[in-house]
Amino acid sequence: MPRRRTQALESNHDTAQIFRESIRIILLHTTYFHSISIFLFSPLPTSLFISHFLIHNFPQIPFSMLNLTNHLLGQNGHLPLLKLLSKILVHIMICLPSTITFSLLGRAATIHAVSDSYTGINLNGRRILTRSGLAWIKLLHTSFWEFLTVLGLFGVLVFGLAILPKVLFACGICSKAFGFWGALGFLGVPFCVAFAHVMVVGNLARVLSVLEGECFGLESLMKARSIMKGRGQTALVMTLLSNVGFRLVECLFEFRVCRGMRLWEGPMLVSMYSLVLVLDTVMNVVFYYTCKPWNSIL
Repeated sequence: MPRRRTQALESNHDTAQIFRESIRIILLHTTYFHSISIFLFSPLPTSLFISHFLIHNFPQIPFSMLNLTNHLLGQNGHLPLLKLLSKILVHIMICLPSTITFSLLGRAATIHAVSDSYTGINLNGRRILTRSGLAWIKLLHTSFWEFLTVLGLFGVLVFGLAILPKVLFACGICSKAFGFWGALGFLGVPFCVAFAHVMVVGNLARVLSVLEGECFGLESLMKARSIMKGRGQTALVMTLLSNVGFRLVECLFEFRVCRGMRLWEGPMLVSMYSLVLVLDTVMNVVFYYTCKPWNSIL
């Protein structure tokens, strides 16, 4: 085992150390990771930016989703939350095909590349792509269980927002509008905590699905939850930083769409988003290896 990996496994890395180690690995194999970002990760940000472009230039598209959210929540369709939910649904529908195909293949390829780097195996693009294809179905299975968990959380939130305001109004405590915001404040905090926990566990579970043989799906989610005990704060900060990076690129794209985008800016923003996806995946793999000594009995 290379000396560098031994050091990583024996040290309690915080977020800053994991970030530096991830940058070191990416710079060590720049060509491979850049190729992964271009050929496998780029379809996802392309789809995402297309959805932003459609929403900005064809505002009638999100309004078709407002009827559904109005029916579920019983609101008048002018609340910012309902408009946000409608836009999220549009993003999901447009990005789903690239998310479950190219994005998962890109994550599998990145995970294999980092693993090969740590184990001293010379990186080979054809071998990595072949192994990524074999790991894709396991990643899809794991992502499906993660999606079901998130869907359950959103279902509880929507059900609560639909029922609690009516109950409060029927009891004469407050109006439906105040009841809605009160229910949102009451349910929002535990929802955000649970959602962040699912994201953190899901990130590590995808690494497990690729590197640990037959461990995938619900089993990988449960094992990831056990592995990260005692390191949850580090994983949460990593996820927060990655999502801040994603959101910054999205905001930059939205800003340029509003002001008028030049032809070369689109590919540049797609490349930036893809590189953040690579960095996020590499950080999760490094985090996986730093967690191994904490759970050597697993």
